[in-house]
Amino acid sequence: MNALEKIVDLLAASCLLFLLPLFFYGSGKRVCQTMLAGQAGEHFLNTISTSGEITLSVWMQLEHSMERFGCEAIDLQRERYVFEPGKEEGSVVERVYTNGREELLAEIQEEGGSRLRKGDRITLTLYVNEFPMVYSECIRTGANGG
Repeated sequence: MNALEKIVDLLAASCLLFLLPLFFYGSGKRVCQTMLAGQAGEHFLNTISTSGEITLSVWMQLEHSMERFGCEAIDLQRERYVFEPGKEEGSVVERVYTNGREELLAEIQEEGGSRLRKGDRITLTLYVNEFPMVYSECIRTGANGG
């Protein structure tokens, strides 16, 4: 083995020893961002499920958390199940009304919050590192008042 081969081997080994931890650090950072964004999303769903409404401060806290954890997009959807009278006398029909993120945010900004009813289903979709994470919660406590 000549000196040039030894130098090339030494450089290759030192590059590998330096770059390998960097790759592990980068992937670990993405995993931590994903986990923390998921925990913030679960906390948001637990908060609104217990309080029965989505307030502006709670929504702003979620958006701030998602910015810190590298979330590219947030999607929110509310499904409300309502029993209504059917076309035939004495019949009842179950209908599902769905509100998307835009409708909910408009209501939150106009009224300062969006009141939820017991039994509403909230679905939160977070896009972190180009992967969607879907969380869903059924509202346990309806909001008080009109």
